[in-house]
Amino acid sequence: MNARARGLVGLSRKPLFWVGVILAAAVVGGFLARPEGQRANDVRRSLFRTTPDGVAALARGIERLGRRTEGRLTPLVDSDPVRGTIMLLRPPLPLTPREVNALLNRVRDGGTVIYAPPYIPAPDRVRQTPLMDTLGIGFRFRTARDEVLEQRLDGPGWVDHPLTRGLPEAPEPVHGLRLANLGEREPQGEGVEEEEGAPGPAAAEALLTASDEAGGEWMAAALLRLGEGRLVLLSESGPLSNENAADHPLAVLAVRAALLWSSEADTVFFAEYHQGIRGQRSRAEILSEFFLDTTGGRFTLHLIAVGFLVLACAGLRFGAPAPAVAPPDRERRSPLEHVSALGDLYRKAGAADTAALLLVTRLARATRNPPPVDVTQAQALLQRLDTDPGADTPLYRARQGLRADPPDLTAIAEAIDEHLARRFNT
Repeated sequence: MNARARGLVGLSRKPLFWVGVILAAAVVGGFLARPEGQRANDVRRSLFRTTPDGVAALARGIERLGRRTEGRLTPLVDSDPVRGTIMLLRPPLPLTPREVNALLNRVRDGGTVIYAPPYIPAPDRVRQTPLMDTLGIGFRFRTARDEVLEQRLDGPGWVDHPLTRGLPEAPEPVHGLRLANLGEREPQGEGVEEEEGAPGPAAAEALLTASDEAGGEWMAAALLRLGEGRLVLLSESGPLSNENAADHPLAVLAVRAALLWSSEADTVFFAEYHQGIRGQRSRAEILSEFFLDTTGGRFTLHLIAVGFLVLACAGLRFGAPAPAVAPPDRERRSPLEHVSALGDLYRKAGAADTAALLLVTRLARATRNPPPVDVTQAQALLQRLDTDPGADTPLYRARQGLRADPPDLTAIAEAIDEHLARRFNT
């Protein structure tokens, strides 16, 4: 074994070396699990994402057509005022009741919201967020059979409207929605006049309709007028994603709505805060989100934990190999008794030559010579190391003991001990 190989073996026995190996493996695992341009660990309709689930392409398309786009990184209350056109696309973080009130006030004052509500299935219904409940939005519930067979609504058709004119035939939508009259104002009663300038009742107008298997009609796109403003409702946000926006007519409809009801001085805001994106994050937040909220991060964290557990177990001491005090029912052997017992085993096995070679091997290691592999090499080693001629030297007696049949192990051992004692005492 050369010096380099011996150095590697020695390095592998140090715990710090294995700590470095575990951390390097974790870094490689994290690098391989990172989201790239064609991969994401979750679905977020964010203008900051260029992955297939993001809406960066939609935002850039609106910008090229003359309207500014920007991500809103703050909630709709207790921060910046609600302004511009709001794009609220399948928000993972639902609006609070106060945010709903602020958003609808903006709409009543002439604002525009393009809203794709989230489809949140429960065992026998679709859950409603506060904004869906306020607007009276109800989804068609998809059964397990619909999910397994990937059933879609049939016969999609555009309703004549400036937003839909000239659009190609729409693909069959997955989800459908209906609007209850929850957005309408309650009647004032006889003799009670409405306040001057109060907004009228909400008016819903279908833009894209489709039918289910039973013939019921559902809306895949609709326009909800409220006061001076309006909400463009879409039953799903997938058509607006980077993956589909290039050739899906619902993406064209969303862009038309943003251009039609946003002046050149206005900005189209994407509600990034409700996508879970909240501006500048510390490195600790980024790392914790990676290790705790992503599949690759959890895999890397488990890899690190298992590696350190193996390292800890490999270096853990479970006590002395032998008890400090002999058990009362068994006496401990002395070193001489141990050697005698070992010699008896070799003698009973007829391996006296092997035992003799092991005795000479001890001498070879002490003198930095290669150990002999047979009796001939052992004789040659003893003769080479015997620098004092004569019949009274220890190594001469060792050679005589090695020539005996069977070898005289006691003579060989005593001779080697005497030689080593003379050598190291001089």
